Parts: sequence; C-alpha cells; structure tokens
Amino acid sequence: MYIDCHAHLFFSSIPAEAIDEDITGVIPIPNMDFIGKMISNAKEKSVNYIIGVISNPNDFPRYQEQVELENIIHVIGISRGNALEDQPHMISLLEKEIERKVPHGIGEIGLDYAYGFDNLNEHEKNTMKKKQQELFVRQIQIAKEIDVPIVVHAGYGTDKDIVKILKQEQAQDVGGQIHGYMSNEGLVSELLDIGFYFSFGYLHTKEEELKRIIEITPLERILTETDSPYHLLESPKRFILPEDVVLITDKIAIFKEIKPEVFTNQIMRNARELFRF
Repeated sequence: MYIDCHAHLFFSSIPAEAIDEDITGVIPIPNMDFIGKMISNAKEKSVNYIIGVISNPNDFPRYQEQVELENIIHVIGISRGNALEDQPHMISLLEKEIERKVPHGIGEIGLDYAYGFDNLNEHEKNTMKKKQQELFVRQIQIAKEIDVPIVVHAGYGTDKDIVKILKQEQAQDVGGQIHGYMSNEGLVSELLDIGFYFSFGYLHTKEEELKRIIEITPLERILTETDSPYHLLESPKRFILPEDVVLITDKIAIFKEIKPEVFTNQIMRNARELFRF
C-alpha cells in the first residue's frame, strides 16, 4: 500500500507556457472529472492514500470538496508566492476553512528566495523576504494553536532562515514535513534534530546532490511524494500524477537497499505518525 505524501489534487490551472509539443499524455485540468480519474488511477496502482495540499487562497473554496473524498489527508495553507497579497485577509480565509474542518496539517508554507527574484532590486528583494517570513511565522502559530504539523517548502537559498524561524517559533512542538528539499545537505541534520521528516520526489531520484540527502536521512524520517501535477517525468515527457509515487518509492527503496514492501510500510508508518490519520 503506497501513499503520495504531497499532491495538489485541487490545483490552479497549469500555465500555458508550461505546456509544449513534447509533452505526451493528458494535460491536467482542475475539474472533478480529471481529479476523480487521477485518484482512481492511483488507487488502481495501490496508492491508497494521498495527502492533498491546497496552498493557493484562490483554491480555498475547493477545500470543502476535498474533505468529502475518501482516503485523502487534508492540508491547507498559504504559499510563500502569495506573500505580497493582503495577508490579514488571506489568514482570515484560512481560519474560516479551518473552522469548517480542521486539517491534518498547515501547508505548504515556507520561504523561497529564488523564484521570482531575478528582476527585483535589493529593496524589493528584502521586502519580499520579510513578507514571506511574516506569513511563514503566522502560519506556524496557527498550526500550534490547532495542534497539527506543518508542511514546509524549504531550500532555494532559504536554509538558514528556515531553521532559524522553526526554532524561534518552537515548531518542533507540532513537527512537520520538509517538502521537496532542493538544497545542499548542510542543514539537513539540524532539521532532523528538531524532529522534521524529509519528503522526496522524482527529482531526488535523478540528481546526485539530492540523492546525498536521501542517503543521510534515516528511514524513519522519510516520506515520498509527487508534488503533482506541476512537474514532469523525463521519458516519456508527461505530467507527474499521484500514481507515479509508486515509481518514486520503489526507486528510493533500491537506492536505500531495502525491499520495496518493507520501505512502503515504513513510509506509511511515518505518514500516519506525522499526520495522525
């Protein structure tokens, strides 16, 4: 039995520029027909649970649709990409959804000092960083108020600030998932020491520097994910879907030199321990 520990089932539309002639297979469309097919195809491949992440406030109205689905673990939060928007208003929207149904986690939240920074001057960069940090801190506080873990977008030039804020806010009290960590191994031990899990996806099975992070992460702290449907498989070039967590999990099991069924069971135990389902 597999679990995809991070997928965006109710997602915003894929940007047109991300779709080119080389892509095969279906193009993800954020309607219930596609979402239902995505879930059923995953179940046919023994992906019995999916952690569904809604992190764009524009998609919050769909949270209530997600909570009606079986075997979906619910995570909701505000992405760092929305940091320059009206934060009090977004937090109010988040709290209203939490009142309707307490999620299994708050996320994905965090920091990213790479994407969208290229054309900013120094003042604009500092403003963006400050706004991201404020949003990150507030959502850690919300997670602690309702006693659920956090799902953290980390790496991308943010390592030291991520660790500093997690420690400052005592985020270890609720724990969390370091999602799709795309950075060097320097601060991995610090994040492990404060009780966080590392969640690995397709790119971690391809790039040598990222494989090193898998190597130093103990089995009892590993989760596997697709971050679907925003990423692409290389060959054939198509959008990654929750069913592809089987491929990802099995490849990591080989890399860790452990039987796939043993590794799969360990991932499920880790996910249940963190997200309490």
